[in-house]
Amino acid sequence: MVPVVLVLLNHYLWFRHFSHHQDRAYQNMSSYYDALSDMPSFTEVASYFGLCVWLVPFALFVSLSASDNVLPTIGSEPSASTSGGDSSKSRRGQGMVKVLVDNVLSGIGGVSSSLGWKRSDDRL
Repeated sequence: MVPVVLVLLNHYLWFRHFSHHQDRAYQNMSSYYDALSDMPSFTEVASYFGLCVWLVPFALFVSLSASDNVLPTIGSEPSASTSGGDSSKSRRGQGMVKVLVDNVLSGIGGVSSSLGWKRSDDRL
């Protein structure tokens, strides 16, 4: 709950910052047709919000959890049924998404081979 409140407060403060610049620019106008040189355009404000307020914090959050040691894995702990030796060296922990994709692809391959379709390995 606290992070949501802080994100909303951050957006509110940045909105106030840019609206204060707009109010000050309109106060300095002597005519309706004067050019507003001090006021940032919508493109500049949207670019600032996109890069500094949304993209950089999101990239920081993603980079904190990008390490393989932090993500959950399947088979990372040695099993009691393996007898050490070469089999434990060849068997490493795999990411859960990779295991899921491999299982789905092997299932599709099994169904396609039972229907008589050639697998991609059989092309050559």
